[in-house]
Amino acid sequence: MITQYDAFEIRCPMLGHPLTFSYCRSTDGNTPCRNIMNCWFQRLPVEQFIQDHFPFGTLEKLTTPPKPKMQSLLELIEKAKATKKNGDIPCRDVAQE
Repeated sequence: MITQYDAFEIRCPMLGHPLTFSYCRSTDGNTPCRNIMNCWFQRLPVEQFIQDHFPFGTLEKLTTPPKPKMQSLLELIEKAKATKKNGDIPCRDVAQE
């Protein structure tokens, strides 16, 4: 049952206050927090829980480190340039004003 550990509580290192497991397993409604493994592994069989209750590949996403900030920023800049070049977003040039 997916709600079996929902009442368990720990202090969240990201938010800085106590949270229940129910919050950690559904931070955006469908996906567990990216830190769920690190926070709960000592109290619960969290890896097995994720395998049992979430789609295939969720565990891999949670254990894969995030992209470095610089790489993410560069990708966002390139995406914005491509969008502007294609004319998808009207853009004012502030320098011309």
